[in-house]
Amino acid sequence: MKNKISGFTLTETLIATVIGLISIVAAFSAYNYFNKSYASVTQKADISKSARLALTAIARDLRNAGYIDPNYVAHSPESNRTERTVRMNMLSVSQKRFGGKYGESDYLQLWYANASQQSRYITYYLRKYQGSNNNYYLSRSVLLNRHHPQGGNQLIDNELFVPYVEDFQVIFKDKDGKVLVPVCSSGCGSVEDSQGRGNLTTTAFGQMTLGQANAMKVHTAEVYLTVRSPKEVYSKARRVKIQNGESPHGSNFTIPADKYHRETFFVSVHTRNLATPQVKIASSGTSIGVGTGYNK
Repeated sequence: MKNKISGFTLTETLIATVIGLISIVAAFSAYNYFNKSYASVTQKADISKSARLALTAIARDLRNAGYIDPNYVAHSPESNRTERTVRMNMLSVSQKRFGGKYGESDYLQLWYANASQQSRYITYYLRKYQGSNNNYYLSRSVLLNRHHPQGGNQLIDNELFVPYVEDFQVIFKDKDGKVLVPVCSSGCGSVEDSQGRGNLTTTAFGQMTLGQANAMKVHTAEVYLTVRSPKEVYSKARRVKIQNGESPHGSNFTIPADKYHRETFFVSVHTRNLATPQVKIASSGTSIGVGTGYNK
């Protein structure tokens, strides 16, 4: 008696093979799609986190700008510290200086004395990656006692503060909301020179340049930070227009089409230690003081 052996026919085998291949391709496509989506979301989240942490730190520095410890002038180890000299370098922005890849970015300097024998001089600007073709990061440096006779103490030197930054803008406004220019001291550029920053003017603390005197009128600082993803995100190239700040101040340029993700972050900071208006007493018309209880 012969045993009957059952099995798959050639047609059934081919059908099973095709179904298996379709399943494998579908699974691979789904994995590839979700993997790219995850990488995209991760890069966007990293951009948001680094930019927001950076703006928090910049806002803190801007709020501290111009603060003078009550005992600083009398006990400072730095040379030639008087009420006038300490107010000459409190805040400064140079438009389009160290302008980054697109030549539009700003250079920010600020100063404050947080102790009787210590001052901090802080700078922010775009700096090219070493060995990079044309990629920039936001750099932060902190110098203690900048005007010490033996030189200051470099606490932080060109720290990589925010990676892959495309644009960095700082716009100062007075108490009436009008853009205030020029505001610069030692870090002035050609734009500030054309605005007459070196013209001398008389202040309550003595003669200063216009750029230095304007620093004491700054009531609000608006900061724009445009950050790019380190790797490509989109499947198709797209052009991006960057417009940070109001014309003619700030930046306005178009980035050629590519596949990177870009996002702009913004913060408006009230400078607590600079613009301090006088408040008039209605009955006598006299002032109750300059900045009493203001910006605290």
